[in-house]
Amino acid sequence: MKQTSLTVTILCLIAFVFSACGDKRFKDYEKTETGLYYKFTERKPEGKQPQQGDFLSMTVSYKSDNDSIPPFEKREIMNRLMESMYPGDINEAYAMLREGEEAEFVLRADSFFIAMFGKGNLPEFITPENVLYFTIRMNKITTMEEFEQEEVTAIQNYITANNITVEPTSNGLYYIETAKGKGTKVEDGKQVSVHYTGKFLDGSVFDSSVQKGEPMTFIVGGDPIIPGFVEGILLMNQGGKATFIIPSELGYGMGNQVIPPFTPLLFEVEIVEVLNQ
Repeated sequence: MKQTSLTVTILCLIAFVFSACGDKRFKDYEKTETGLYYKFTERKPEGKQPQQGDFLSMTVSYKSDNDSIPPFEKREIMNRLMESMYPGDINEAYAMLREGEEAEFVLRADSFFIAMFGKGNLPEFITPENVLYFTIRMNKITTMEEFEQEEVTAIQNYITANNITVEPTSNGLYYIETAKGKGTKVEDGKQVSVHYTGKFLDGSVFDSSVQKGEPMTFIVGGDPIIPGFVEGILLMNQGGKATFIIPSELGYGMGNQVIPPFTPLLFEVEIVEVLNQ
């Protein structure tokens, strides 16, 4: 806790020095009260403004003022708007953009990397003079409530379109058996070998042991597997096949590098073998 407080204090001091010292490099930029330099390249007279906790879909790129820091090429990212760690940080930049707006921001390279990646000891090539020029376009702002409602609608639409008549379990998992297994039942503590194909509801595949040519082997209840997948295979026997529709609450929740937040998933599963019999 003390280390975190010290880091924030240092970042605040860095930001203060940065804002207090004039720099001709930024003469074409405006400056906020906290010292964040910015320049809008596209403005919207109206539009949704992000609030803390909202999910932000953006197109982001940055480059440094010299060649010491590799550029971050333009790409689509999603971040959640959080409370600023120090005056003039990247969250303050995000909060200034309405949907459809684009702007350039200037951030201190050292304070940005310390805040974003916890680098207490920065590489020598990042000096207090180095800055990063960010170009950020705000594509979409989504509240948590909107994400949750979109998920419910997506699942219901999929069920209707595919004429699925099974009821969800009490936890919300849809278990659709496609081939009944006649072998050993899957149980907690047993090691299982499973073939799976993970898809989004639009049918696109994000992961597949079938494509890799080797089933996944793990201990039920002992290895870190998403709850919906575990609940589904516990209903199966060796040789069985089934399709799971897994709501995000039983899946990846807030998402990861591959799965967006509040995204329901579909798994096609086959129990290849139940071990430890």
